[in-house]
Amino acid sequence: MAMILKVLGASALLLGTSAAIAERWQDVATPADAARLKDRDATFAAALKEVRASEYAGELAKNPLLYDPDTRLADPLPPEGKYRCATHKLGGQYLAFIAYPDFVCAIYGSGDKRQFVKLTGSQRPVGYIHADTKRSGVFLGSLMLGDDAGLVPYGQDKERDLAGTVERIGKDRWRIVFPRPYYESTMDIIDLRPVK
Repeated sequence: MAMILKVLGASALLLGTSAAIAERWQDVATPADAARLKDRDATFAAALKEVRASEYAGELAKNPLLYDPDTRLADPLPPEGKYRCATHKLGGQYLAFIAYPDFVCAIYGSGDKRQFVKLTGSQRPVGYIHADTKRSGVFLGSLMLGDDAGLVPYGQDKERDLAGTVERIGKDRWRIVFPRPYYESTMDIIDLRPVK
């Protein structure tokens, strides 16, 4: 419970940043994150190649929809509510693949800008999902680690900044694709499914 309160407090801090009043993600993104987002397709391909060349290649067949880079359905922004969310790390310096169990995430708000908060776990993205195209939104936020008491606002620490594409991949399923996050992997994917 204390962890959830810390994250909620951090989300309140995020609401007070300049990111909260910007209308478009392009007005908020750092140049490094804009470049990461532009390289989404190439990074996705590179991450899959790393997994396929490893002893974890069979893991991709267990969740083909999640790992299909071309699956992007219309209406990409998830509705307000609580979600089960599992982080998958592909490629990188330590392991070629790891899939964590479900944690708890939440989406707040509606319209062209919605807040995303990962409420549990040792790595907790907190930020905003911005409308972009008919098949993709953009997440910009910051990473809370371990027992962080507060959030480092987006744009103030490149090691904490996160940028990703938000995509609907099923009737009630979304993913956030993080190309080249600062820590560990070539690409992270958060698999989002509503709590029912």
